[in-house]
Amino acid sequence: MRILEKGAHVFVGRKRELKLLDASYNSKKSELAVIYGRRRIGKSSLVNVFLENKAQRYQFEAIEGETTKGQIGHFTMQLKMQCDDPVLANIRFNSWEDIFLYVTERIIRKKGKKILFFDELQWMAVGKSRLVSLLKYYWDNHWKEKNVFLILCGSIASFMIKKVIKSKALYGRITLEILLKGLHAPEAYSLIGRKRSKEEILKYLLVFGGVPKYLEDIDPNHSFNHNMNRLCFSPHSTMIHEVDKIFYSQFRETRTYLKITSLVENGIFSQKEISHKVGISSGGGLKLYLENLEQAEIIRSIVPFDKDPGTKFKKFAMADEFLIFFYKYIKPNQRIISESRSRKLFETLTANSFDSWLGFAFERFCFKNARLLAQLMDFDQEMLFAAPYFGRNDRRFQIDLLFKRADNVITVCEIKHQKRKISTKIIPEMERKCALLKTPRGYTTEKALVSLYGPDKGLQNAEYFNHHITLEDLF
Repeated sequence: MRILEKGAHVFVGRKRELKLLDASYNSKKSELAVIYGRRRIGKSSLVNVFLENKAQRYQFEAIEGETTKGQIGHFTMQLKMQCDDPVLANIRFNSWEDIFLYVTERIIRKKGKKILFFDELQWMAVGKSRLVSLLKYYWDNHWKEKNVFLILCGSIASFMIKKVIKSKALYGRITLEILLKGLHAPEAYSLIGRKRSKEEILKYLLVFGGVPKYLEDIDPNHSFNHNMNRLCFSPHSTMIHEVDKIFYSQFRETRTYLKITSLVENGIFSQKEISHKVGISSGGGLKLYLENLEQAEIIRSIVPFDKDPGTKFKKFAMADEFLIFFYKYIKPNQRIISESRSRKLFETLTANSFDSWLGFAFERFCFKNARLLAQLMDFDQEMLFAAPYFGRNDRRFQIDLLFKRADNVITVCEIKHQKRKISTKIIPEMERKCALLKTPRGYTTEKALVSLYGPDKGLQNAEYFNHHITLEDLF
């Protein structure tokens, strides 16, 4: 999320999150914030920017895979680097209780706002809840009346949600919760730079999503194909092993999670269908796996617009853009990639299917950015629900995206990733799709076209669509 511009660091986006953190910092009472999100999403960068120019800030980052003893040792080293206290030279902490007692006596008692930032809390706690319970004790008895801003940050969603946010220990104590997600299209445009076209930047978003670290690795002085070959299709590509890092750092039963995602990548499936395919009971076991994957934003659950959230018709689909690309093009060709000396392997391996893949990826992009589309169509304040439409036995969506609105309107979206303007030939296709819907009584149906370049003159003159959204609008 930081880019170099004329030799200076520039931070892109996250205005809302920075505003929330500043509000907590400027509060006259103690505040406890929890920040979580997938790896590479920019949590640490966000907090580091917030911490700039703050007087009393203390940052502690944990080490992945280390024992409690090792975490305590690493925490102590960081404490010594940040505290000009000769007493620390002769102290050896043997427990978290010893550390927090020192922090209470030497840091918390100082005047003014004190910021404690614990990064990668799940590693610091070694995946257990004891450290969280200890934080609760010190917060209640020593910190909450001393003008402290405690920030707990982590990249394993299941730990941060179950053992921090929803824990009995911190219940009612958390004053700010931030789930950090990917950058929006205009932010990505600023991050990659204005040397590339919007069409090219959209391709990066369809492949890598809005993950800042992935986008930072793009060289704006070279083409999309050049960057794809460098990042994904050469023996030493940085992205080849990224999926292993995502799963092995996030989940214990990695093979099971990989098995579920490799299935869901190929369409939309109900919990019962996933149970049958992967051989796991559709009861509590599979439900927990699916919840953890959804909390990590690897998959998403999709409810039909005419059903309640608890419906048995709910289905699951892949949500992570790069994982979808990985399963399609990298995983089946890993041996070829590891042995090839070609500088154009991306073009060779994707030649016959990449354009159609981009079409499906653009549909997923629009679903993920439904709130942005609603804003562009000026009904985000009325938006109740956004989802694709599908039937009970469908493997693909029959309608790309529709919105249910509080003003008794259903907005049906047709999404086209075509390198030309859209003609009136789309009208019969749209009519067929609208006929699938059972519009609730009293509702009006509106039609929206989301495409790269909008309607041609013929379609404009037909005045068929209520809304048109183009690539220019998205950026």
